[in-house]
Amino acid sequence: MKFQPRYKTLSVVLPLLLLASCASPTEKLQQREAAVPTPSVSVTRNVQTVAPDEYARTPEVVRYGRYLLVSTDPMAAQRDPLSQIIDIRIPSSLHPTVADALRYALKQSGYSLCVTGTANSVLYRQPLPAVQYQLGPMRLRTALQVMAGSAWQLEVDDVQRVVCHSLRDGYQLPASQLPPALTPSQVTPPVKGGFLKK
Repeated sequence: MKFQPRYKTLSVVLPLLLLASCASPTEKLQQREAAVPTPSVSVTRNVQTVAPDEYARTPEVVRYGRYLLVSTDPMAAQRDPLSQIIDIRIPSSLHPTVADALRYALKQSGYSLCVTGTANSVLYRQPLPAVQYQLGPMRLRTALQVMAGSAWQLEVDDVQRVVCHSLRDGYQLPASQLPPALTPSQVTPPVKGGFLKK
């Protein structure tokens, strides 16, 4: 019981002593000694800029209101419209073809279906299977492949924003869909030069 008041006093005084010993007198900036200049360094060709440059990149998050932080980066679907999530429901009373369903799926994506040719007309004029009247939620790119089926490869022209399908390797068109063979009289010989001559 005799030692208890001493410990209380030490517990109060000891932290104060430690703080006092750590504190150093503050110097004003003008009173400090001049720093020793560092020797000059020669710049070589190995110097590279720091990546990512914090001042060159656009901000990723900004304050919106008092407590809300909002990302300024575009969403994945805004960068690549074919990666957006869609949920399609086509009424069974319409009896759509595959081309009709593909056009409906692409309606607000900014992309359009390509012109029907001799090969893809086999696919595009087929009736859409009833099981595909309702697709989603899934990515638009996946839905375009599912509606076409495993025999058809999805092709995308991002420059013109056109979507098309071509027959995959290992598959053949029906004989009735093949173009007729040309006779030798129908084949025109290739033109050699001459178009630059005056």
